[in-house]
Formats: sequence, structure tokens, C-alpha cells
Amino acid sequence: MRVRHLQTHLQDQGLVNSSKLNELRGVHVGVDAVFWLRSIQALKDPFADALGGIPPGIFGFVDKELDSFKEYGITPLFIFQGVAPGPQHSMFANRMDQQMDMAWNHLARGEKSLAQKCFAVSTSRINGDFVYFIFHHLRHRGYECIQAPYFAGAQLAHFAEQGVVQTIFGPPGLLLYGVKSVVIMLNFGQQHFDWVDLDSVLSKWQLSWDEFVDACMLAGTEYCLTYPYLNLRDFQPAQARFNFDAAVYIIKQSPLINWMQAFPTDDMKNDHVDGYCICKVLVQNSPVYHLSDVSIRPLGATSKTPSAAVPEVPADFSSIMGSKLPPSLYYLMLHGIISHKLPQALAKGEWTDKSQPLVDTNEFRTLLRDLEDYRKVALGLIAQYLHPSFQTKQILCKAYWEHNSIRQALSTDPKLPEGARVIQPEITKGLRWKISGSAVKKEMQRQGVTKVDFKFCLNWHAYEFENDGPLLRGINLVGPCTFDSDLHSLSALVHFMLLEKLDFISPEDGNATVLSDLLKETPANLTEPCLTALELMKFGRLDGEPFETAQPEKPFPEDVKYPVAANLSQPERDAKCGKLLLCRVMSLVPMKLRHVMWDSDVDFDLAAFHSLVRALKRTLRQMVEGILAHVLWKDLSNVKILPKGFMCTSPLKDSWPQTPAELPAFMLPRACMGIVVKYFLEYKGSDLETFKVDLGKRFPCCWQPIEDMKLAFTFWQDLRRCMDKIAEDLGADDLVEEMRKASEILEAQRKRLNI
Repeated sequence: MRVRHLQTHLQDQGLVNSSKLNELRGVHVGVDAVFWLRSIQALKDPFADALGGIPPGIFGFVDKELDSFKEYGITPLFIFQGVAPGPQHSMFANRMDQQMDMAWNHLARGEKSLAQKCFAVSTSRINGDFVYFIFHHLRHRGYECIQAPYFAGAQLAHFAEQGVVQTIFGPPGLLLYGVKSVVIMLNFGQQHFDWVDLDSVLSKWQLSWDEFVDACMLAGTEYCLTYPYLNLRDFQPAQARFNFDAAVYIIKQSPLINWMQAFPTDDMKNDHVDGYCICKVLVQNSPVYHLSDVSIRPLGATSKTPSAAVPEVPADFSSIMGSKLPPSLYYLMLHGIISHKLPQALAKGEWTDKSQPLVDTNEFRTLLRDLEDYRKVALGLIAQYLHPSFQTKQILCKAYWEHNSIRQALSTDPKLPEGARVIQPEITKGLRWKISGSAVKKEMQRQGVTKVDFKFCLNWHAYEFENDGPLLRGINLVGPCTFDSDLHSLSALVHFMLLEKLDFISPEDGNATVLSDLLKETPANLTEPCLTALELMKFGRLDGEPFETAQPEKPFPEDVKYPVAANLSQPERDAKCGKLLLCRVMSLVPMKLRHVMWDSDVDFDLAAFHSLVRALKRTLRQMVEGILAHVLWKDLSNVKILPKGFMCTSPLKDSWPQTPAELPAFMLPRACMGIVVKYFLEYKGSDLETFKVDLGKRFPCCWQPIEDMKLAFTFWQDLRRCMDKIAEDLGADDLVEEMRKASEILEAQRKRLNI
């Protein structure tokens, strides 16, 4: 839990201690994973969000930090956040629209360093996708990782109390849980660490532990607002900013309950009192994983004094935390089989899209609404095995753009505000896949492959269909899917079920579709980009049309000079839309990047496009999680089949772009390839060798830009093949014509540079 200006005040008061790193040698340290990631300066690439959410050096920078843990003999246990209720207000908002507009305007004027500063203060580099990929990377590297059932901080406090870890590394707000000491900074370069001691803090400030907690709440957390009178100049006479000492001062004058009686208005009183109550309950009663009896239950007492009574859990605790989930679902969360989003929606009855994209477009908002169908499928796959109350759960969708009345509403309210979007888990009869290990092994030998993936499954499906093979026999019968307890069988089942849910295989009869026939002919290294492009096409989001601003009264940044389709002549439209389409499509192909910051161009249109790609891929990943949880539910011992890196997307060292992932992880491709292609299309010279030199200078982060660009050209041609066939069978004539015109632009430039 973050506390406003607590760390600053601890430093000002001389309460932050510093020690040599060697003192942690041999120590088992519980690590707040997100806090740790935020402390790694190299990960703070200002352009990460504009590239699609993931910095180029993500895994290399993290590995360097992990090597430092090893060098100093520190054994980390990484704890990731689980089903934690969202912040109650925007005190810690991490996006500033004005700064974003300034960033793009600076960039358009060629002021890259100024743009980077604006991006740095207005974007969150450690986002949900980032954390997901790091979790599985750490597991693949053999590190202990746990996704807490609820709050990472509460789980760390419990592990420290039980002696599972000897100390913890995280924000100073962990002191609220009564932790005796917290490491708040590890500086491997300067070989020291900073830490704070709770007893020293309480002694210097002359507070009891309960008073310290109350002072922190008055100062403000993400769950309770700052006590309004603390912002008055009477409390801050010589301060340009809020000073935590004011909260300490007033809590020593009178207990918290007394200060709750003094508010200018009843509305303000209700807002603040509700927040303080929620925060107090979360500190006292956050559910954690108890090792002693392998259960999920509240953390423990409110007060660390022996005479204090153990607090009772409030009767309406579920209104904050949501419904308690079954042990099997917590088990799958703890082992990283499923991330927190789907369980959170089922528990709380809310699906929140709180993060505004870097470029807010009408197309992005429309796609989020359209993706609700996939979300319902993912939820239904899990809810099918839960109590009927979960199967009929009303889940209120809350997005960043919606009116405050919707964002503050509960799905259980008798009358929801106008325009509220509600979804329910969708439970349908699926195909009855029966996957045997011997059949998978035989087919892998026939195809000459060593890994189960989309291409393998589509080719197997086509072969069985042509030969009336056993894979499709009885596929329409009622009954659960089955698989032999081996990795390849499990992987094949998950791939087949996903292809079915995406309509690449007909859910009615198990037959092939136009899309499956096309995708199986795509080269294996381009299958996922092609699937992504086809999914975007299904949602009407694959074209070269300029994006529309989400709010007509808030146009795109002026200096960007972003085109408006209605203002373009036909020749201008063909040229502009053709280039946009080429860059968007080819940006779906990942590039091999060095472990450094990007520090090159970023593009406004591609940033907008990749907000769509990011939302789509996240949803597809959630469908994979729903499918995997569904097939493992009946026999959780099969979890052991999965290797530690079953969703790890970090490229294998000598086999780029292959990864250890055994299931579709839908890694974000980044916009880099599109940015490089745009540079290529706008390049004025005609000498290939000069172009190669200029390309290397312009994009030092790219390892092999020419080879990657040639692969992107291959992808473009393959996608044209797909679209031509779709136009014949299903109708996509406008996109086919748009791609034809774009190809003329591409071929002319390729011919001029002889690429």
C-alpha cells in the first residue's frame, strides 16, 4: 500500500538506514515484485508505451538484476499482486493528458529529449502486460514466484511473520502491516541497501503502532483521501508541497475518530470516512495464503500489542473484496496458471479497463466493447465449474472514459446508470476433443516437428479430416474434453480449444473453416502475427484509415498534423492510407532488439494501432488462461505437467525468435518493425549500402533490421494471399483493393533500393 509522502518524510527525518549489501548474503528476501521492477531504472524507457507497452531490453535488464542477486548470495521470493480491489480514487493517477499532448508535439518538432521527459512523467512503464511476462520469465529462470491471492504486501507481511522469509523488500507502506523492518532500496552498483525500522519510527515520532496506521491514512493512500485540512497552509506554512509531519502532528492531538467528525460537508465526510474504513479493513483483514493450514483467510490482528483483541471480519467484507473463490481457483492463481483478471471479475462482479491508451481513439473504445464476447467466453470456461451464483454473475464493465456514476456503481445495484454495460459468463457446449499422447507423438513424427503450436494443430486437423481420422470421431458427442497426462497432449488440447473458440475450427461440427485453411499455410514463424491480423480483420480494425479521436472536442495534438480522412483527395488518400496500412500490418512482426533503450523514432499512428493490438492480445491470453484452468480443474495434479516456463516469452538465446512457451502467450510485438518500415518507405536515397548504414545509425537498438524487414515483406505477401482468398469466399473486397494499392507503393520503393 502506498502512503502519500511517507518515504520522503522518513528520509527527511533520518529514519532511512543504509547498510552494506554483504549483510544480506545468505538471506531469503521476500520481494514485492512490482515495487522491485519499478526500482530498475533501465526498465524506464520513456518510449515503451509508444512502442506497444514493452521496452526493448525488458528481459536483458531484468536478467542483469537477477545476476546481482546471485552475486551477493541473496535468495529472492517474488510476490505478485492478486485479486486486489482497485484504488478508490485517482490520487495516484499515472497519466496526464496535457503532458501526453506536449510529448507528441515536441516529437513532431524534432525535440526528442523534451518528448522523452513528457512521456516519462505521463506513462506507466510497469503495466499489467509487462508484469505478466516478467512473472513467467522469472519462473522459467527457476526463481520462486507466487501470485498472492489478494495483496502482495499483506502476503509478504504474513511470510515475514511466519519466518518463510527473513526480511522483505518493498515500499515503506508495508510498515502498516506491522512488519518490523523493510528494505526499501537495493543498490547493487554502489553495494548498499536502504531500510527502515518500525520501532525506530514509532520511537522518534512518539506514536503507537495504531496511531502510526491512522497517521498514514490521514496522509492518504490509494484507498483513502488525504484528510482535507492537512492541505491547508496552516499545516504547511513553509512548504511548497504536502508534508507528512502534519499527519503525525494531528494524530498526536486527537484520535482518528475525533477528526472524522470535522468536515465542511456531509458528502466530503462520507467520501473520506468510507475510504478510511476500507483502508483500515484492508490493513487488518487482507486475505493471505496461510502455510500452516494451506488456506486463504484474513491476515490477523489490528494491533501488535499482546493485549489487543483480534478484529472480526466485517459482515460486508465481500462488498470490498468480492465473493470468496473456491480453493481450486486460488491454487491455480498461486501457481501462475491464471492471472488475477478473470477471478477478480467473478469475485467482484466488475471488469475494469482503467488505463487510458497513449492515443485515445474511437476505434480503441469500440474494440474494447467488441471484445466483451471473448471475455464472456473466458469467464464461462471457469464459471462452468463454480457455484451457480458465479455462473449467472452480473459483471459490470467499467472503462476509463465512462461517467463517474458508472465507475462508482456496483453490479448488484437495483438500477444501474444509463449506458452501463453488463456481461455474464457464457457457458456453451463445446466440441468433445479427445487427445491421446500416442496420437500426438505419431503426428509430430509425421510432420517432423518437435513442438505443438497452431500450425501443427491446423495441419493435424486437416489431415484427420481428409482421412476420417480418430481426432474428429465423436467430436460432437456430449461430454468433457480429455487428454493424456503429458505436456504435448495438454498443449494440443489448449490450442484446439482456442482455435474452436475463435471460429478457426467450426464449433458446430469441428470442420475446417476458410480461416483455418489459410492460417495453416502461413510459415510457422509468422503464424501468430497472421492470426492477430485475421482477428483484427474480424473486428473491422485492419485497414489504413486514419484513426478518429475518441472525443471530438479534444482533437489530436496539433503539431502531429495527423490526417483527417474527409480532408484528403483520392490520390492523397491512396498514398496516405497505403503507407499507414503497410506500417500497421508489418508492425505485427517482432524485431530482434538489443538490450538497450529504444532512443529512436516513435510514431503517433502506430502508437494508436498498437493500443488495439495490446487489448486484443491481452484478451486472447485471457482466453488461453480460461481454457487452461477449465481443462486442469477436474484433476489439479496435472498442473505438474507444465514446465516452469510454459508461458515464458523471452526469446531463447541461440534460437530467436523461439521462446520456451508451450502455450499461446501472445507476446506484444512492439511497433518497432512498423517504425523501421516507415523510415524505409520515406527514404529518399537509392543506394542500398548507404541505406543500410543510415538504417543502422537511425535504429541502433535493432540487431538485424534488413533481415527483419525482409521477413516483414514476406508477411505482407502472405497476408495478401489470405485476404485474396477471404474476398473470394467471404467478401473483403475493400481491404483487398487497399492492400493492392499499398503493394504498389511498397514494390516501387523496394525496386528503387533493390531490396
